[in-house]
Amino acid sequence: MIGVILWSDAADQKAVIWCEDQGDLAFLANPELAECTDPFFQVGDVVEFDVRTERNLRLARNTNRIEHTMGHALADGLRSLADTPHEAAGSAETAEIIPFRIEHATRPLPGAIPQQQRRG
Repeated sequence: MIGVILWSDAADQKAVIWCEDQGDLAFLANPELAECTDPFFQVGDVVEFDVRTERNLRLARNTNRIEHTMGHALADGLRSLADTPHEAAGSAETAEIIPFRIEHATRPLPGAIPQQQRRG
């Protein structure tokens, strides 16, 4: 799975990751990372990882940095949404979607129909 680091604590080697499937956040708390020579993940880092669910928590494993702080705009956008008042859940007519795109990953999915060939 691909995700963006929303919060990290280098001292404790822990992080919270927004996931591309827009499901629950994933938590990274891996003691194996304590001996890592690279700097720990920072807010906005785009990462690739395996996810497993344990006691209703999504846990990230085998985490690798893809891009350093490239997803910072996503983290900032989510943070700004938390700072603005919203109506009660279910009362809004539309949802605000925060776009997340990696420029070099724009290849078509296998079996995808090009836009001009779709029928209505």
